[in-house]
Amino acid sequence: MAGRIFLFFLSVVVTVVIAGKAPPPTFTETGKALAEKLCEKSEDKAFCISSLTSRPEADTATAPKLGVIALSVASTNASDTSLYIKSKLKQRNLEPALEDTLDDCSKNYLDAVAQLDDSLAALLANAYIDVDIWLNTAISDGEACEDALSERAGNDAELARRNTNFLKLCKDALLINTILTP
Repeated sequence: MAGRIFLFFLSVVVTVVIAGKAPPPTFTETGKALAEKLCEKSEDKAFCISSLTSRPEADTATAPKLGVIALSVASTNASDTSLYIKSKLKQRNLEPALEDTLDDCSKNYLDAVAQLDDSLAALLANAYIDVDIWLNTAISDGEACEDALSERAGNDAELARRNTNFLKLCKDALLINTILTP
């Protein structure tokens, strides 16, 4: 009898937990109109809209698809920036301070690419909390590169521009993930 009561209690608790979980928000808009709505609270609304609508599949995208696009654009940016840093490191006669900065940023961007890949996998599994964790870690990597660029004598204007864009892309992806989180 005690076992049946326990099972009944357990099933009630599980049902309440499952039923109490709010569904993700729904949007009637798609494509650019939805991108505009999702980007309302972005630090750079025009940049956010531009990045979300940069892919052809964005024209009819739903909110979850725009979340995937946001992560994909950020990941592509991180990969391209990582390649840029590697090409700079191959140059001869780099100033030691710049070489140190590039080394640090290279490590940060290698980590960020992996974290964004993990974020995308988590988003596809509807693991929004994991997406949040991975994106915040990628943002920390971008901020560490930003710190290295601003604190040392070795600065690279192109890398600083790329890093600023990377941080915007990650923060916009994080904003969208927050909106999608039930």
